[in-house]
Amino acid sequence: MGTPDPGFGLHHRVVDGSIILTFRGELDAWADQELSPRIAELLDRPDTDVVVDLRQVTFLDAGGLRLLVRIKGRTLSKQRTLRLVRSSPRVWRVLRITRLDRSFTVLDVMPAALDTPEGCEGNLNRPA
Repeated sequence: MGTPDPGFGLHHRVVDGSIILTFRGELDAWADQELSPRIAELLDRPDTDVVVDLRQVTFLDAGGLRLLVRIKGRTLSKQRTLRLVRSSPRVWRVLRITRLDRSFTVLDVMPAALDTPEGCEGNLNRPA
């Protein structure tokens, strides 16, 4: 009997020169391992800003934190702006406890201009 897939996903789109990374499900070590190479490719593009949408994240642990720190490092190395859209209080608590919430520009809601399905480009999902 195999281990059930915990379920995570990444949807990305470009809107007005900003790449929006929308995560879904559990951001853990497995998600970090599976998603990091794809995110590195996406962040090598010439888009200006990066917005990480955490609204659909249901779980966050050290692996997920590592993924967010990698995104931040890659974004800063390209001299781009990074913003996080806040998730549920339970998930956000992990960022607060580790004080990583202080390391990011945090938005309580997705800016209306960026919250559009236009410009959809792709998904990387693992079934729940």
